[in-house]
Amino acid sequence: MNVGNWVGKRALLYPERPFLKEDGQEWDNQQFDARVNRTAHALAELGVGKETRVAMLMANSSAFLEIFFACAKLGAVIVPLNTSLALPELAHIVEDCAPRLLVYSSDTLAKVAHLKTLLGADVHYLIHGTAASCDDSRLQDVTMDRPSTVPASDEAWDLDTPLLIMYTSGTTGVPKGAVLSHGNFLFGAIHSLHSYHLDDTCKSLVVAPLFHIGALAASVTPVVYAGGALVLKSFDNPSDIITCIMQEKISFMFAVPVMYEMMTKAARWPSADFNAVHFFMAGGAPMPVPLIRRYQQEKKVQFAQGYGMTETLRITALDLADAERKAGSIGKEVFHTRLTILTDDGREAAPGATGELVVKGPTVFQGYWRKPEATAAAMHGGWFHTGDLGRRDADGFLYLVGRKNDLIICAGENIYAAEVERAIEQHPQVAEAAVVGMPDAKRGEVAAAFVRFEDGGVPGEDELLRFLDGKIATFKRPRKIISVETFPRNKAGKILKEELKKTFEGR
Repeated sequence: MNVGNWVGKRALLYPERPFLKEDGQEWDNQQFDARVNRTAHALAELGVGKETRVAMLMANSSAFLEIFFACAKLGAVIVPLNTSLALPELAHIVEDCAPRLLVYSSDTLAKVAHLKTLLGADVHYLIHGTAASCDDSRLQDVTMDRPSTVPASDEAWDLDTPLLIMYTSGTTGVPKGAVLSHGNFLFGAIHSLHSYHLDDTCKSLVVAPLFHIGALAASVTPVVYAGGALVLKSFDNPSDIITCIMQEKISFMFAVPVMYEMMTKAARWPSADFNAVHFFMAGGAPMPVPLIRRYQQEKKVQFAQGYGMTETLRITALDLADAERKAGSIGKEVFHTRLTILTDDGREAAPGATGELVVKGPTVFQGYWRKPEATAAAMHGGWFHTGDLGRRDADGFLYLVGRKNDLIICAGENIYAAEVERAIEQHPQVAEAAVVGMPDAKRGEVAAAFVRFEDGGVPGEDELLRFLDGKIATFKRPRKIISVETFPRNKAGKILKEELKKTFEGR
């Protein structure tokens, strides 16, 4: 089924049930479906149709969801853009995906002005909000008088029709677009309903950025499919989030671990009453077991732990009944997914042994956009090699151990060492850089850079960090820079990053 039609089906069956609440405004199923249809008609007039790419550079809003479901109805492919990316990073993505339309919020106007110099003349632009000296049409204006009926479409739909291209950095630091289909999201929703018993009474608080796969595939689409309601709120004040959970009787929330930690330090925490909460879910970084225990013991709230990737959606889940007994586990593979653990020689790992997680199932992506070589390297016989290391205990529960590549996950944001290293090495006094992930109590991990400088001068840490401004996103910048004279290397000359981590941790 077309994901966009989920909204229409809800409007047909339960027109007056709540769909979305944002900043005091509320829409029932029928009202929101009408908004989506008007948006779809407006986009179609701009040439948006089946497999047309539509890029979105905007923070969470009802408009984001309108465009998402409108594009889905038209068969267009949505390309969410991370608003915190630096211009060179955004430029690479938009040039790679070649969108027909770019929809952006007014606070990103300066970035869009630069992107316009890179895109062709046939690209259309819509702005959400108002901005002085901007000639682009406003989203609100172009959708206002359009029909609220379902847009006509003669296209045949199938589960393999692309829905989304979500860019994720590769091991080389070059962003790759993971192509996800309507079928991927359908089975992702089915897995959520099966694993966590979501139904039409569920109310999801959406605080994580919708330009990340976690928020879309965990806190939005499964709830829409189940018939539940959404509440959009910016995570500006943890006490306000707690108040919202209580007042709105939120039953479910997906967030990154640092958000949950911030809530425990909020003034509202001692009086927080989470009786309506069915469970919380964390993603983007491992949820610290002590933090899980604190929520369990102080607020009687369980965490729906699990594991997924941009390329796979959620592929494991820990049953809520096992949440305390197996805290720290990512659970077992979900119903329609096959998962095995392979050793370096390609054999299935014995129970308790560590190996690479390899998965197959209906939520595994179609491949990397315009990168057949990268797709072939990751997929073997329909099995996706995650690059993550894990083990299975005697009871069949899975645990993550580490990563085969250099991925650093900082407060839910992916950082690849090679990308940061390349940026640092642009400095004229830098000879070589090696970036590793270091544990951080708040963010899970942060980037730390070991730098070998050229003879003749060593720039200060502040100077080097200023040099990175505009080259990489702020969250990717190293939190620690350490000057070294030489790097430990293996016989092939490769830097031994595990040795660097030991040096750092010993300081």
